[in-house]
Parts: sequence; structure tokens; C-alpha cells
Amino acid sequence: MRLIPLGVAAVAAALYLAGLGAAPFIDPPEGFHAEIAREMVAAGDWVTPRLNGVRYFDKPPLLHWLLAGLFAVTGPSPAVARLPSALAAVACAAVTARLGLLLGGPRVGLLGGLMTAANLGLFLFGRLVKPDLVFVLCLTVAWAGFAAAYLGRGGRWGLALFWGGLGLATLAKDLLGALGPLVAVASFFWLTRERPVAPWRPWWALALFAAVAVPWYAAAEAASPGFLWYTVVDNHLLNVARQRVFPDEDVPLGPLEFLLVTVAAFLPWSLAAPAAIARALRGPWADARARLWALLALWALLVVGFFTVAPFKLPHYGLPAFPALALLAARRWDEAIARDEPARGLVLPLVPLFAAAAGALAAAAAGVLPLPSEALTAVDVTTRNLAARG
Repeated sequence: MRLIPLGVAAVAAALYLAGLGAAPFIDPPEGFHAEIAREMVAAGDWVTPRLNGVRYFDKPPLLHWLLAGLFAVTGPSPAVARLPSALAAVACAAVTARLGLLLGGPRVGLLGGLMTAANLGLFLFGRLVKPDLVFVLCLTVAWAGFAAAYLGRGGRWGLALFWGGLGLATLAKDLLGALGPLVAVASFFWLTRERPVAPWRPWWALALFAAVAVPWYAAAEAASPGFLWYTVVDNHLLNVARQRVFPDEDVPLGPLEFLLVTVAAFLPWSLAAPAAIARALRGPWADARARLWALLALWALLVVGFFTVAPFKLPHYGLPAFPALALLAARRWDEAIARDEPARGLVLPLVPLFAAAAGALAAAAAGVLPLPSEALTAVDVTTRNLAARG
């Protein structure tokens, strides 16, 4: 059973590492994240990221630190710049497989890991120079640690992974987003009437979180007074409400657009998500493992639901829910296989989907069916931004 995460990692590595440098940077953020890391190495300043000499505080520096470390050894290139995202995707699939083993057994672990690797959203962002997959990996590690501690498997190590993972997530992408799991855990404890909650927030775990997350924020504020207001208040709190003082260059999706893009990005496994979530939330829960399935469902609903109603959201904001959705879908498949349900109940919904996609791609390749620009702009942030500017 321990070989399952390694097998999933091998499959994911074949998917994500092949041809990383075959194309130049294809999206402006790819280039500027790589340039920030290059300037970080050149200047030797690991506290204040800079782009063309101008301070850049829209994202925390974990990705830039990883890139700068690689660039210092190998020099900058598209392949090297994309390596942290690709390796994060591989690790995310392996950690999801390990969590599936813990919660549901070998088949759930195998299916969950493969479903995490094999979806359009994770595959796309796992091959771009962006911080999103590093962020998703940090959160997935945190959930694996919490599950191990909750089941009595990890003890202090499990809680250390949970709080340490959240601390790293604040350095990967988003201070407030990294605190989202705490909202999910609080909702979980309320739903399951879990008491007491103090064992899940011991002083040393909170100290670990602070030791990981706080030093860079404090150093950046000391070096650039006003940084915390800009990053935490303007770039996060006000940005979600679309009330930023500093204008944002991104054009957000509408609620229906976000839902459709999220469903499309997680195809084909998103077809099983509604039933799988309903199954996980349906009490009473017989044991700790059943309750943890409810926690995964709450997390997926929190991520997708919050950004659906939030005024500001981009196409990739649903990615943190994908490992949880993969495990929930894998559980649905595992239960159907265990009950010897007819395979058509699982496979038939996928046949027309893949047939339509294959037919459309073949027609587009032959020039018979040119792809309309509207089909791409919903997920192409750069094109939508340029269109909005006229």
C-alpha cells in the first residue's frame, strides 16, 4: 500500500515534467515571476521582491525564493522556472493518494491521486510559472496532517503538518486564503458537535504557524512601511469586495462563469462531485473516518461557494478544492466497485463527454471547426484584461 503514492507520483511526473521547456513563457505572469526571482538573485535581497526594480508585493515570495534558489544553481530558463509548479503538482497527487489510503484504503488512494493529477485545471497551472500549485500543495499537506492527527495516527507530527502547512501557504500565495481551512475546521466541529477544540490548537502549534508565517511579513513591513496595509487590506480584503484603492489589472468572472469554469477544469471527475459531496455530508457519521469525509466536503463547498458569491474571482480560484473533490469522487467510484454496480453507471456519463471533446478537437485541427475566441477568453486572464482595456 505504501507504494501507491509512489506509483501515483511516477505517473504524475510523466504528465507534468515532460516538455516543460518546450515553449517560451506563454503568459505575462510567467515572465514576471521568473524576472522577480532573477532580480532577487542579482540583488541579493530576499525580503523585498522587485520587478524591473519596482517593489512587488501582490504575492508572497515563496515561489520567488524557490525560483531564485534554482536560478542561482542552473540559471534562468522556462523549464527551470516551471519546475516548482510541476513538482508541486506531482507532490500534491502523491499526498492526496496518501490521504486517500488513510481515509478509504488502497483503491481510494490510487483513484484519488490519479484524479488529482489528471484534470485540466491542475495540469494547466502545474505547468505555468505561478504560485497556485505550491499553495495548493501546502494546503493539501495541511489537510493530510489534520486527518492523521484526528485519527490518532500522527500525534504531534500531524498537528505540526497542519499548522506548518498553513504557515507555508501564507508565504505561497494568500494570507487570508491560508486561513480558510480554519473556517472549514470550525464548521466541521460545529457540524459534528466536536468537543473540546483546545487539543487542536496547542500553543506550540500556533507558535509553529507564527514562526513560519510571520517573519517575512514583519521584515517586509520594516523594509517597506505600509506593506501590510497594501497586502492584507487592499490586495486581499478590499480586493475580494472589488473595493481596492489601487486598481487591479485582472478582470473577474461572474458567478455562473466561475462555476462553469471550475466544473470544466475538473472534468471528468466533477460529474461525480455533487453526489459525492451529498454522500459525505449525510449523517450520522459512524466513526472518525466518516466525519473526515464530511470535512473534505465542507472544504470543497467553502472554496467553491465562497468564490461563487464573492465579487472578485479568477478562473483558478477553485483549485484548492480539487484534491478534496478528487478524494470524494474516488470514494464514490470505490463504493460503486465494491457493491459491484454495473460499470455503465460510472463510465457511460464519460463516453459522450470524451466523444464530443475528441470530435471538436479533431474538427478544429482539420480547420473544419474554428474555435471561437469566446471559448478561450473565459479562462484566459490576459485576453480578458486586454479586452476590458479596449
